[in-house]
Amino acid sequence: MSSEKITLYEFVGSCWANAPKIALSETGFKKDKDVEWVSINLAEGKNFEPDYLKINLAGTVPTLITGKGEKFQDSISAVRQIIKLAPHPPKVDAHTSTSIIEEIHASAHDPNATLLFAINDEDRKEKSNGLPKGFLQGRQKALDKLAENPPDEFKDFLLKKKKDNQQLLDFYITEPDESTKQAHYSQGQNLWKSVGIAIRGVITQALKKNDGPFAGGEEPSEVDYHLITWLARTITNTGIEPGSPASVAIPKLQEYTGGHNIDPVVGQYWDAWLARDSFKDNSIH
Repeated sequence: MSSEKITLYEFVGSCWANAPKIALSETGFKKDKDVEWVSINLAEGKNFEPDYLKINLAGTVPTLITGKGEKFQDSISAVRQIIKLAPHPPKVDAHTSTSIIEEIHASAHDPNATLLFAINDEDRKEKSNGLPKGFLQGRQKALDKLAENPPDEFKDFLLKKKKDNQQLLDFYITEPDESTKQAHYSQGQNLWKSVGIAIRGVITQALKKNDGPFAGGEEPSEVDYHLITWLARTITNTGIEPGSPASVAIPKLQEYTGGHNIDPVVGQYWDAWLARDSFKDNSIH
């Protein structure tokens, strides 16, 4: 491992920034000695400011920069680079990790989307009075200001983000017509349907393959850093308190994903992570 610090651009409320944070903890990095942490407040739209777009053109976190200046602009590449540099890389890696990681990151069950899309009138009311509307409003305030005089290189990107964010925000701050509501709810319901398919399918298969409790076997591996990040945010998006035990979390997850049984290995996986310092120290949710 290089003696130079690596830099991680992240945000405490970001789902996918949690994957490299867990990877750093699990593979032996010392939090302050080995890593420089830079918080990019997504709720205030700091990720859309030109200074950050020059670092990450997508305006997303995480971004990892090594001591040699190498840049990794998404959680998949960031985690893989952390493993390469790690004092204690994972002993066991799931041999099917690439396909599972790609499945976890699929847009069909994006945890950011299940956070922001309502599934019915009751859910819309809750989101209108909670974090989703506040998050969208904070972003819109920043985007409105940035779009007034955007740098030419980021103009199209910022104007599109402004339009898309406003459209979603309007769903919560105005009274949309019935057809608009039903179209939105259909998107939300399809997201949760896809969550259920993933959990009962490839995720359950992966957890059973190496005799668990982790996808990598007795200890977490690369795929687990992504899987627990996705699962934690997905569970939180059902409305339960972060860190709730499987006895609380899994029934709620089952309810949101169609009511069909979820294999016990998923609950065992969840509880195994709740007990780990990397999960607790990084406030994964």
